[in-house]
Amino acid sequence: MAPTQKNLVVVGCGKLGAPLVACLANAGHKVVGIDVSKELIENLDAGVVTWNEPGLAELITKNKKNIIFQENYDGAFKNTEATFIIVPTPSVASGEFSNKFVLDAVSKVGKELANTLQTKHLVVIVSTVMPGSTQGEIKKALHNAAGSVAKSVKICYSPEFIALGTVIKNMQFPDMVLIGEEEKDSGDLLAEISLSIVKNQPNVMRLSISEAEICKIAINSFVTTKISFSNQISEICERTSGASAQRVLLAIGADSRIGRSYLSAGTGFGGPCFPRDNRAFRKYSNSLGVDADLSIATDSINVRQDQRIIRLIEAKVTPGSKILVVGLSYKPDTDVIEESPAVAFIEKALQAGYLVDAVDDHVKNLQTTHALKIFTPDSLETSDYSAAILFVPSKSYIDIPRILDSETKLIDLWGLWEDTFNHDYTRLGDFFEVK
Repeated sequence: MAPTQKNLVVVGCGKLGAPLVACLANAGHKVVGIDVSKELIENLDAGVVTWNEPGLAELITKNKKNIIFQENYDGAFKNTEATFIIVPTPSVASGEFSNKFVLDAVSKVGKELANTLQTKHLVVIVSTVMPGSTQGEIKKALHNAAGSVAKSVKICYSPEFIALGTVIKNMQFPDMVLIGEEEKDSGDLLAEISLSIVKNQPNVMRLSISEAEICKIAINSFVTTKISFSNQISEICERTSGASAQRVLLAIGADSRIGRSYLSAGTGFGGPCFPRDNRAFRKYSNSLGVDADLSIATDSINVRQDQRIIRLIEAKVTPGSKILVVGLSYKPDTDVIEESPAVAFIEKALQAGYLVDAVDDHVKNLQTTHALKIFTPDSLETSDYSAAILFVPSKSYIDIPRILDSETKLIDLWGLWEDTFNHDYTRLGDFFEVK
């Protein structure tokens, strides 16, 4: 049965908000997307997406009749049923998330609702926040701004579990829909809207708001723990004669208690979610007097991966050699370099005296301590590289070895080039002689 069409608002039309607008509109809802960036709104209104997110521009264009993009809140909330807040919550030095943008957004939403609300309205916090925030200062700011209609303004917490480059897919085919609710009616409405987007049958977990807030950062902290565990196994296998981390991890993941997801040898984790959510989970644990030993160890193992890769390079090619870094983003199909393992490595490699060029299919510029030449896979020409190091397992890089001289050493951190035999090939996590 087709979902009941609803009038909705999304506040924040960035890399997560714009896909949410598109997915809601694609489900048949009428959606107003609000963002303070005039340039962003003008681009989205024209169907132009200025970052790499497969399928987003097409989905916006396809559902243009259901979407209004605007840079202010005026008139956006008349006859609407729910608003989704998906604005940045930047990390601060302590490891906590700042709610300043969320507080500004809910205050403006509350003010508009005070003038237009006729029945009830649900405000959904999608941005990742610290446990206690939604029913604490966020709800207080919302209700203060709503004034006399505050009792009719309800609140829920429902974060997304997505990765840049696959946001549309993640929203339409989620493993789980997480709903943090204060009351059943609000949760029912949110569940109806959320499930209208999806094309599979995900688990719907309806928790208290505090439980959902803990769940969000705990899931990402657990995933980072699996990644660091995998890299520790990889470190062990490199120092064990005849041992391959890939084979060991494949066997470990075959145990149903563990599973194979995120269990592979590769670089450390990076990006805008994993590192900061793990730190936030540690900070929240510590605030309750709970030692966060596992989170600390996870972070420690992740941080040392940069130096581990430098040691691997030094064992293969001497400082002063020219090397090629393949992939600059933190993962495939995105131009985001936040906490990218490749970027961290480049700085260390330059300090160690290596000459560095790079290949990336989305990142065009990168500020480093030395000028860095960045090629696309199509523009790269064979050159006198002593080594090429694969940091991002994107299919667009699979033919890079064919472009390079056969004397170039291949250092593959993910196993993308395993079928390339005309080069000196090293797979991260396989045994090599430790000097």
